[in-house]
Amino acid sequence: MKRAKLLWVALVGMLLAFPALVQAQLEDPVKWTARLEPADARAGEGAQIVLTAKIGSNWHLYSLKTYKTDIAPQPTTITLEPGTALTPGGKPVQPKPIENLDPNFNLQVEYYAGAVAFGLPVKLSPKATGAQKATVRVRYMVCNDTSCLPPKTVSVPVTFTVAAGAARADRLNPVLTVPKQPEGAKQSDNGSETPVAGATGEPPTTPGAAPPAAQDAFRDQYDSAKGRGVLVFMGFAFLMGLVSLLTPCVFPMIPITVSFFSKQKTDAAGSRLRGPLAYCAGIIATFTALGLLVTIIFGASGVQRLATNPFINLGLAVLFLVLAANLFGVFEITIPASLVNRFQGGRKRGGFVGPLMMGLAFTLTSFTCTAPFVGTLLASAAQGSYLYPLMGMLAFSTAFSLPFFLLAMFPQYLASVPKAGSWLTSVKVVMGFLEVAAAVKFLSNIDLVWQWGLLTRPIFLAIWATIGIVAALYLVGWILLPHEREAPVKIGWFRRMIGVAAAAAGIYCLAAIEGAPLGTMEAFLPPDPYPGRQTAVAAKGSRIVWLEDYDQARAVAKSQNKPLFIDFTGVTCTNCRYVEKNIFPHQDVERELEKFVTVKLYTDRDTPGDARNQRLQQQLINSVTLPSYVIATPEGVKLKSYQPTSFNVPDFVAFLQQGLAASRQVARQ
Repeated sequence: MKRAKLLWVALVGMLLAFPALVQAQLEDPVKWTARLEPADARAGEGAQIVLTAKIGSNWHLYSLKTYKTDIAPQPTTITLEPGTALTPGGKPVQPKPIENLDPNFNLQVEYYAGAVAFGLPVKLSPKATGAQKATVRVRYMVCNDTSCLPPKTVSVPVTFTVAAGAARADRLNPVLTVPKQPEGAKQSDNGSETPVAGATGEPPTTPGAAPPAAQDAFRDQYDSAKGRGVLVFMGFAFLMGLVSLLTPCVFPMIPITVSFFSKQKTDAAGSRLRGPLAYCAGIIATFTALGLLVTIIFGASGVQRLATNPFINLGLAVLFLVLAANLFGVFEITIPASLVNRFQGGRKRGGFVGPLMMGLAFTLTSFTCTAPFVGTLLASAAQGSYLYPLMGMLAFSTAFSLPFFLLAMFPQYLASVPKAGSWLTSVKVVMGFLEVAAAVKFLSNIDLVWQWGLLTRPIFLAIWATIGIVAALYLVGWILLPHEREAPVKIGWFRRMIGVAAAAAGIYCLAAIEGAPLGTMEAFLPPDPYPGRQTAVAAKGSRIVWLEDYDQARAVAKSQNKPLFIDFTGVTCTNCRYVEKNIFPHQDVERELEKFVTVKLYTDRDTPGDARNQRLQQQLINSVTLPSYVIATPEGVKLKSYQPTSFNVPDFVAFLQQGLAASRQVARQ
């Protein structure tokens, strides 16, 4: 009991600690101060409020410029709050800004780094005397190279003393000159730091350099639905939630959901609904609230970084191993009475905490592969549009959770059937083996992100093979659990059949090490070969050579006069593995890929190279969704992009053929 209580306290503590992490990330990297100049201004004279911003390292503050596009940064705005001592004397003035391409918006922008001083012209009231106070309201936005903080409004106080004496004739007009810049202000000689095209390994994006890229079908549907109102858009989001249930990463959660709720105990009919509703609430709330919150704080790639975070994956691996041990009968997890009283108002059983946390865990595991729709919504949220992403995520997650509500209900009704027998215990143990297999996947994510090279594809398959064979030995009665040794266990024919199937699955995993096809299951394995160990490699049995360096790929494309095929992928991306093992090797796809220089760019590890690849992806398609595919000229100008919502050969072949046609059209111009 004590161990179970400590476990629950630790898990709830992890959940409650998240707001503290968020708060730490919300610390404002800009510090504002204001003063009145000249300091000896008299009543009736003109002056200027000098507003100084100290900008944190690696952050930049946008200028006063307003951009005529929907996807653009919030400009800095400066206004004087009404008061008795000062009145506005003109528009704010600013020094010459830095001009550069912002990867967060794929837009040429004006900004400041280090520090900057703005000037706000004002005039002192003729009746002002002595010590005075005024307030300047500033609305602004700051970004770094990968993410943006949400726009913020602050009130900056100004204290000054009105000098004695009559107004001087040469000081009656407000001061309109740009104030002296503070120490630490960063500016190039010409006010521009625009890099030479291709010098940083990233493409030129000059408008008109190539024919407009054709949008993929999903983007067209997304924009069309968005343009017809919130209700139509929510209907589209709901449909995409149902489609997302077909993605490979959802499949393992089906038996895990059944196994989790088969352990739940209920006393009343109403409590049968409580757990499944809490489970679905966890999925919906996490997709909607956490998804938007993390995106607003960390940018469009925030959720992806959270889901691929090694520590998050470690926590999930431990969680699934603990749940597996529970199913094996090592201990019994029960919610302590103190926590039940606190979180559930005194209800004894069928609480919310466990199912809610399972919904949270499920959502985190699904963020990286629940279709491009989620990434598009969250990118929209990061760029300041909140209504459609909020309503879309709500509709999407509701549809996504519906089948799991039914799955969560099923075990409870199943457990209430009279004389269910010992077979239910056997089912739970088998589910425990499945949860151990899921934990191996999370540990593999850690290995891939930190590039240890321990859980390569052969090792991964060997572990899964061992799990399958041990499960088979249990099912046929050769291995018994401690509580089963106390009484004879009846081994029925159905259980023996399942045991044979488990043994066959384990043996087939061993065969897959030597190249036997796994189909959909390939999606859960580590990349093969292990990423980062070679710069040019062809998959086993394939003629396509994949580079892993963008600059090298561009150089090869120029020398061979071929277009680029860029595969934006991730080491922890399930759908990426599925495409690599089931779409790319198809003879029709491979025949088209031979006409390109192919490059595979990983974006989800915490390395400078992956960060650079992710910025490139945002520049090209304004999205961080994985997988994403781009066809570009050897100079790096995008011709066509593709973020599949379903995975089939004909659509992929059509995309490649359209991209090749666009490349030939550019070559003829």
